[in-house]
Amino acid sequence: MPKKVKILIVDDSAYMRVILKDMIALEEDLEVVATAKDGFEALERAKELMPDIVLLDIQMPKMDGLATLQRIMKEHPTRVIMLSAMDKVDFDLPLRALEMGAVEFISKPGGPISVDIVKYRASIARTIRDVSSAKIEALKLARIPIKVDQKRIRPRVAKEQKFKAIVIAASTGGPRALEYVFSRLPQSIPAPIFVVQHLPVMFSESFSRRLNSVKGPRTIVASDKQKAMRGFAYVAPGNRHLVLSECAEQTALMRLDDSQPVQFVRPSADVLFESAARCFGERLLAVVLTGMGMDGTNGAKAVKAAGGRVIVQDEETSVIFGMPKAVLESGAADMTVPLKEIPVRMVEFLEE
Repeated sequence: MPKKVKILIVDDSAYMRVILKDMIALEEDLEVVATAKDGFEALERAKELMPDIVLLDIQMPKMDGLATLQRIMKEHPTRVIMLSAMDKVDFDLPLRALEMGAVEFISKPGGPISVDIVKYRASIARTIRDVSSAKIEALKLARIPIKVDQKRIRPRVAKEQKFKAIVIAASTGGPRALEYVFSRLPQSIPAPIFVVQHLPVMFSESFSRRLNSVKGPRTIVASDKQKAMRGFAYVAPGNRHLVLSECAEQTALMRLDDSQPVQFVRPSADVLFESAARCFGERLLAVVLTGMGMDGTNGAKAVKAAGGRVIVQDEETSVIFGMPKAVLESGAADMTVPLKEIPVRMVEFLEE
């Protein structure tokens, strides 16, 4: 019989602890080994039971979720999923939690005590299963403070007439990986960058601000009918596909698309990559970072077929090797490199 995933639930609400425990008990491969009502109790249970995953509420008395997360990752590193009620929480907090070593977050229904969370049983169970494969060592690396160390582009490249572009796909573990990459790219990068990071819609602006804070390329949330410009990075907004169209030698137009999810996600890297391949052909570099699932695989194949180039993050530095592995197994990857080499390869592509 396969080993069950052991889970510790930490929430100051007795109701939420019970309902989450009862929901998880319905899954044959998941097991709640304990619950805790605050951060201090959570630290004791984590040390004693060594769970595979901690479900951790952000807002708690005595010791809040971020302080508890910091202690867990320092004393008993493990996979942590943050729980947050979106009607109460500052949207920057879940992103800060990811920076501190959390793997993922789950939005709880807001308002008074509610049974609405039971509607998300399948989604919560799937998230737990996905997170159970996250590598602890990669999470430890993600906690190392990011130091801005921007690469320089050779002067002649800034005058290069050829209009190149870079597209990036990321999911679980992606926000921290992207911060690292952007901290090592020049502010005046002579190409537009387009990013699909799987995040709920309410986090788009906060995520864009965090990428901006590392002082790399200027980062904004993409808008419909906006022209792409060199030196800017455009983040696909949550719940909308980002499509490139009306491409010319020195420009491309961004469109936001409400069509059906692809590979269960919207925005989809496949949608972005495929449209970018049509636009830029051999002038395109596609980068696939850490994440669960296969989003980006079909898009990477389209980039390769159009003459573009594809690099993927290696297994050792990926929190979850799902997306890069799928591209690698499809035969579309030109190169597999650790995270620290990805900004170097991006700059080399633009300097060619």
